[in-house]
Amino acid sequence: MEQALLSQDKDSQIAAILVVGFHHAYGPIVEFCLPPLPDHQANQTSLEKLELPEEWSFLPFLALPDGAHQKDEDFAYFHLPPVPGWSVAKTTLFGISCNRQIPTKDLLVKTPDITRSIVQKAVVVLAKQPIFGPLRQKLAMITAAWFNQRDFTKLEILYNLYNNLNSTFYGPIDDSTLYMGTSLRELVYKFKSKTLMLLKLLLLEKRLLFYGYPVERLCTFQYSLTSLIPGLLRNLQDAGAPELDTSDEHRTMIEAKILSDGTKESLLKYMGLPLNVFEKGSFFQPYIPLQQIDMLSSDQTKSYVVGTTNQIFFHHKSDTKIDVLVNVETGTLEFYNQQLVSLVSPTIADRRWMENIVKVVNDTWNTNDPSRPLQNTYLGSDDYLRARFEEYVLSLLSSVKHAQVHNMMDVIYEDSNSSEEIMTDENEEHNYLTDYGMKWLKAWWDTNNFRKWNQYTDHEIYEIVEPGHPGMGNLSITDLQNTLANRLRDLQLKPIRNTLSKAMSGGAKAVSSGRSKLMKGVDAFWNEGSTDVITTSPTASSSSSRELETTTQQAGRLFSNFSSFLTRKSKEFSQAMEESVSDQHNRHSPANSSTQSVDDTAFVDVAKMYPFTKSEIKQPEEKILDV
Repeated sequence: MEQALLSQDKDSQIAAILVVGFHHAYGPIVEFCLPPLPDHQANQTSLEKLELPEEWSFLPFLALPDGAHQKDEDFAYFHLPPVPGWSVAKTTLFGISCNRQIPTKDLLVKTPDITRSIVQKAVVVLAKQPIFGPLRQKLAMITAAWFNQRDFTKLEILYNLYNNLNSTFYGPIDDSTLYMGTSLRELVYKFKSKTLMLLKLLLLEKRLLFYGYPVERLCTFQYSLTSLIPGLLRNLQDAGAPELDTSDEHRTMIEAKILSDGTKESLLKYMGLPLNVFEKGSFFQPYIPLQQIDMLSSDQTKSYVVGTTNQIFFHHKSDTKIDVLVNVETGTLEFYNQQLVSLVSPTIADRRWMENIVKVVNDTWNTNDPSRPLQNTYLGSDDYLRARFEEYVLSLLSSVKHAQVHNMMDVIYEDSNSSEEIMTDENEEHNYLTDYGMKWLKAWWDTNNFRKWNQYTDHEIYEIVEPGHPGMGNLSITDLQNTLANRLRDLQLKPIRNTLSKAMSGGAKAVSSGRSKLMKGVDAFWNEGSTDVITTSPTASSSSSRELETTTQQAGRLFSNFSSFLTRKSKEFSQAMEESVSDQHNRHSPANSSTQSVDDTAFVDVAKMYPFTKSEIKQPEEKILDV
């Protein structure tokens, strides 16, 4: 009776414990559930085939994924929709399974249903929030202990697990617990600058299919991406099925008085976060079996983020309506919807911002422990990366409201096809949105998550968080160095990287003009033969081909001329740098130093709320390239 009461306690984060086994005649089946499934009143004393609610008919295939027999132990993350009339499953539940196998000959007790040479089973925990990280540790230990008993008729250890988890995960879940199952470092290390493209695709509510093996890594990458939208992991109640829609039940306009407590949580709420990309018509399934493939082609499903280890899904891309295939093994994006390539391609400010982040991850990468930076520093940690992406999202939202208040939206629509340029700080009412990509912004404004955010968010948020792009400003030599270093690191050409790094450090004056053209040329030069971003059709307009060819040729000439010039003029470079530094010093003398406007004090200093800021991580003084 106590167990039943625990399962219905609204403060308990654990919904149920299940066991899934592979039966020689039925395939994967559910053999145990605590608390009992609907129409099963008594607690079980032995494993048996259980009848599932129709809404959960695919559960056994989620818990025992394709290829589960290839590893001694693997984990899968998945979502289950509500079951009407069952108090245990009132909303979307978050499942984690640990599957193992044991030779039948090693068992001490063999029941009549065991006819195969290998016994496969998975222990499943269903939770009310996606607390996969801490659950994984306990689940792995208990599953191993149950298998080590070599007697699956002993179920006491499962009841103990249920009670232990209920007493451990009780009450509110803090951020550190919620994010324990994600790894932003590994996400950025694998996808590099394409991480921001994935975030933009997520905000556009497109159909993303993640592919790779093992299952646990496949699921972790998806959850890591989802966690880049602040607060979203706590608001996945509609992610279990496309027909779910509870997001507006308690949603109201948040007033500025919520900021009185001075916490980051209040700031995120006032800024209109989270952006609910998984609402009606959307579907999120970190691991999806073939038994759910029809859900992807359903007219109810407008967008999805799903993961699979089975190539059948993208071999039937016309049926599953895939927009982008995300390969977690190779770190590549394959665009089936080719229009998205231009929408999510990074602007110069995006690229500059991401190159800095990628360089930090590369410089602190620890092969022995990918989840932690070298020397266990804050710089490069998951907390650091999460703060950087939070800053990006907050700045984006602030910039949108700033443009609306200053009647810039019509201008933005007119300028959506114009070229993207790095903006300067000289114009007080500059169009801050240009650095985010006007084509992408226009597409985002047509999404459900933007409409809801715009409807319920105060227009004055730009007075709290300063508008702009975290990568905005003049292009510096350091930015070009970061781009080159990251590309060369990928190619593992250390001697060339060192040579070019020194060359770029000494060549500021030689490339002091055309900074935007150089940045675009660098990117085209290094990406000419890259397969990181793939389209399914090589056809493109002749004008686009000519433009790419011209840019690439320009980049090649730039590097060729630059290299030759360095060889012949190294002494002149040194002298030019000294003169340039001297001029820079004169221009920034105390008499000419800028003063802070009184109005600036009205902004929330995001730098103080996120400890990655310039005040704590002092950067060396950079030489800015003049136009």
